[in-house]
Amino acid sequence: MLVKLKQKFIKSTVWKKFKTVLSFCFIYLHKKFLWGIFSFIPERFFKFLFVGVLNTLFSYTIYALFVSFGLGANLSLFLQYIIGVLWNFKTTGVIVFKSSNNRLLLRFVLCYVFTFVLNSVSLRFLLNYTNEYIAQAILVLPVAIVSFLLLKVFVFKN
Repeated sequence: MLVKLKQKFIKSTVWKKFKTVLSFCFIYLHKKFLWGIFSFIPERFFKFLFVGVLNTLFSYTIYALFVSFGLGANLSLFLQYIIGVLWNFKTTGVIVFKSSNNRLLLRFVLCYVFTFVLNSVSLRFLLNYTNEYIAQAILVLPVAIVSFLLLKVFVFKN
């Protein structure tokens, strides 16, 4: 049943419109925005960053909805994390790596756990030298690069 629902959704005009708008936004930002300032970034990595921004907006919206429904912050965060990881798996897999293989979910989650630990340990180290805001700002891009490489090599190997 879910497979049929998924096929109907993908064939629907709403899905096609969403993909068209998303594709236009991506091409515009990568190739044309500010005279192509981002065109030096490899396309797949730029898609990864672009999808990362979309995933962040989606995850925060889910968190805010759960909080507005009266759930506590921690429970909202827990539920948002579960939904967010599943959403990220699908968007990153389909948009960035052109894969819809659900059997890769465990590897995807393991990569998330690894990058979380790497980020956490690095953050603790940097906190010896600077404040919380600057330390995490320093780590955003290196952790994104490590995450991209892990997903490319370990999860979506094609």
